[in-house]
Amino acid sequence: MKQKTCFIARQLLRQGIKTTITYDPTKRFQIYFERQNSGLSQQLPVSATLLQSDKQATVVLLGTVHFSKQSVEDVTKIVKVLNPNAILVELCRQRVSLLELDDKKFLEDAKNFDSRKLKEAVKGQSFVSGMLHAMLLKTYADIAKELGVAPGGEFRRAYHEMKKIPGCKLFLGDRPIQITIARAFQSLSVYELGQVLYHLTTTNPKPLDKDQLEKYKDKDFVQAQFEEITRDVPAFKKIFHVFVDERDKCLAYSLQECVRTVEHPRVLAVVGMGHVDGIAKYYGRMKQEDIVPLLL
Repeated sequence: MKQKTCFIARQLLRQGIKTTITYDPTKRFQIYFERQNSGLSQQLPVSATLLQSDKQATVVLLGTVHFSKQSVEDVTKIVKVLNPNAILVELCRQRVSLLELDDKKFLEDAKNFDSRKLKEAVKGQSFVSGMLHAMLLKTYADIAKELGVAPGGEFRRAYHEMKKIPGCKLFLGDRPIQITIARAFQSLSVYELGQVLYHLTTTNPKPLDKDQLEKYKDKDFVQAQFEEITRDVPAFKKIFHVFVDERDKCLAYSLQECVRTVEHPRVLAVVGMGHVDGIAKYYGRMKQEDIVPLLL
C-alpha cells in the first residue's frame, strides 16, 4: 500500500498537483491534493507577487515604480493573464483625478510649474501640511519634466483596463493623503520638523534617468537609499513609518475588504514597490479596530 501511495504521489506531482500525504492511527495512508496555480505564477512579471491562490480568492500584488513605463506594461500583462474582476490601486479619493490625467497636458504644465500654480494646489491647507504637499507636487513636476513621463501611469492603465472588463470593479485602497501628511508632521518634535524642512528645502536631488529608475524595483537598492537618508536625518524614520508602514496596514486592510466584498474574487492590486513587503506581511491579519486609529 505504501509503495502504491508513493507512486500515485509522484504521478500527481508530475502533473503539477500539490500533494500532502498523512498517516493516520489506523496505519492507512490518505492523499489530499490540490492543483497548484504554478501556471499563473510563471506568467507574472518579476515585480508581481501571487499573494493568495486558493478556493476563496486569487490575489496578485504588483509592485511598481510610479514613473516607469515598464510598470505600466506590467499592468496590462497581468490583466491578460488574470482577467480580474476587481482592481485595487494605491490611491485615495483626494488623488482619484490622477486616473483621468491627460499625460501630455501634465507634462506641459510641469514645464510651466510656478509659484502661482503651487499656491492654488495647496489652498486651504495648514502651513506645514501645505508645505509638504507643495514639495511633493514640485518633486513630481521636476521628475516628470526630467523623464518626460507623467506620474501614476500604472494606475491609469489599470483604470482603463478595468473599464474593458465587464463587471470588473475599481477600489481605491489608500488612506487620504491629508491624513498621512498631518500624521507625519504630528509625529515630529519642533526640532525634528526643522531638520526635515531644512533638508527638503536645501538638498538638490540627484538627476534621474530611465535606467536608474528601474533600480527602485530592487529592494536592496531601496533599502540602501533609506539607510542613507535616515543616517543624514534620523527624523525621516518617523516620517517613513507614517508614509510607508501605516499605509501598508491600510492598503492590506483595503485589499482584504476588496476580496471580502467581491464574488469569486480575482483581484489585481497595483501599488508602489515600497509597499509590497508590508502588504504581504499584514494581508489577512488586519481588523477594523487596527485601522481606525490610523485615520485620526
